[in-house]
Amino acid sequence: MFVPVKQLIVEETLNLLQRKSRLLQLLTSSCLTFLILLSTTVTPLIGQSQDSLSTAKMYHEALELMNGFQFDQALGLLSECHIHDQENTTYLLKIAYCNFQMGRYPDASLFYKKVLSIDSLNTNALSSLGSIYERMSNYQEAESQYIQLIGIDSTNSYYFKRMGYASMRLNKPLQGIAFFIRAHELNEGDVEIIDQLSDIYLAMNELEYAERVLQKGLNIDPNNIKLLYNQARLFQKRKDYPTVTHAIEKAMAQGDTSDYYQMMLGVAYLRLDSLDRSIFHLERIVSRGKDSDRTHHYLGLAYKALDDMEKSIEHLELAIELGISEQMGTYQSDLASIHMSENQFKSAINRYKKAYQYEPKSEYLFHLARACDLYYRDKKPALKYYDQYLASNDQKFREYSTQRIKQLKEIIHLSKR
Repeated sequence: MFVPVKQLIVEETLNLLQRKSRLLQLLTSSCLTFLILLSTTVTPLIGQSQDSLSTAKMYHEALELMNGFQFDQALGLLSECHIHDQENTTYLLKIAYCNFQMGRYPDASLFYKKVLSIDSLNTNALSSLGSIYERMSNYQEAESQYIQLIGIDSTNSYYFKRMGYASMRLNKPLQGIAFFIRAHELNEGDVEIIDQLSDIYLAMNELEYAERVLQKGLNIDPNNIKLLYNQARLFQKRKDYPTVTHAIEKAMAQGDTSDYYQMMLGVAYLRLDSLDRSIFHLERIVSRGKDSDRTHHYLGLAYKALDDMEKSIEHLELAIELGISEQMGTYQSDLASIHMSENQFKSAINRYKKAYQYEPKSEYLFHLARACDLYYRDKKPALKYYDQYLASNDQKFREYSTQRIKQLKEIIHLSKR
């Protein structure tokens, strides 16, 4: 049957439209599915990216706070960072550091140990733990950390230096010296190590080694107060008092007012007969209320050398009043000698007797005999003390005492007629 062309065209057009409609529906459905899948995949990634940016921002803010010494506030931000990444050693180290700076040593130790559980060779954590143990006076544990550090890097002078300190605290002086020497070999410019070595050598009376290492240090830092004081100690042992005064004056010119070294300075000036300077420095100690029996003893000697016997007696009596040292015999004897110079023989006798009680020196017996000889008409007390002096091994006044005994015996014999 013949179908008109027009009708065929209409039917084909309708079929084409139907196919396009079904294709459009299929495409719409597919796009919708794709968008759903895309949203479920991309959204978490975007969230993670935003979290990372937020964590990085918090970490940066924490660093800024740490630079401003706001450790407590920084700790809050770092804790948030740690929650997002609990295995991140950078966050753990910063948290530990903040706790350390705030004196929370147990908390700091906990986080440093957490770092070491992740990275057992982390030198930052090991070194910081060593410092914490030192501050807590747990030198055995500190030593353990530094041994590990030396095992990791045997060319690091800092590790040997800390090991030296720990060894000295553990009463291992030879080991301590060995570590300080190695630290010095690795870093000859470390003045702290030089100070420690010079201090140890002085304590051991190894003066040549002390001088050698001190000279190195003073060449590096001529105004270092610790090195200048150690230099003063060295030359005091050698009785080189001009160098002692130079070193201490140079240190004190920088504003230091150590009572111990100002005393040393006053005594050095006394030895050099610079009496006014000696008195100036010793009186400064008294004015600060830091005086001791030794301060007043040397003031007594200085005023005696100036022939100011009143002040000399005043300070020597104060030395005796404050006396808690082994020098009490010397104080009594020095005061007795002033009484002798003032012809106060009875007072001198009492002082020499006390001096001998504190310190039974043969010399005190001789001076006691002399005082009795000059004070008493009856020469028997003087004869007794001269005899006691000759019974000792002292030779200083032996010839005089022997001759005087002969004279006294003749005097006693003639007085009986």
